[in-house]
Amino acid sequence: MFHHLLFLPFVILHFAAVVLLIMGAAILLRPLARRRCGMGGACGSADRNPENSAFEDYRRATIARIENEAEEFRSYLEKLRRAADASAFQAFLQSRKNGGSSVS
Repeated sequence: MFHHLLFLPFVILHFAAVVLLIMGAAILLRPLARRRCGMGGACGSADRNPENSAFEDYRRATIARIENEAEEFRSYLEKLRRAADASAFQAFLQSRKNGGSSVS
């Protein structure tokens, strides 16, 4: 009846071993992460890595260019919408002048 309780110590030891392995790996790999990211551990920081300053300048210029192009495109779309609205309104006025009902 209680034969399944015999396996309980093995299950507990198994989970404890997995936890210890994970903790050990984290402790062993921490110096590698510090060496790769610098002592502060700030990975990807452009201020701390002068090698990336040219890329950061390029990235900022590209983002600014894309934002300008997006704004120009939005204004172009707005002009198209206004022209389409004006055309539809003129067609409506013309149909009303000709004695027809509203255009659907």
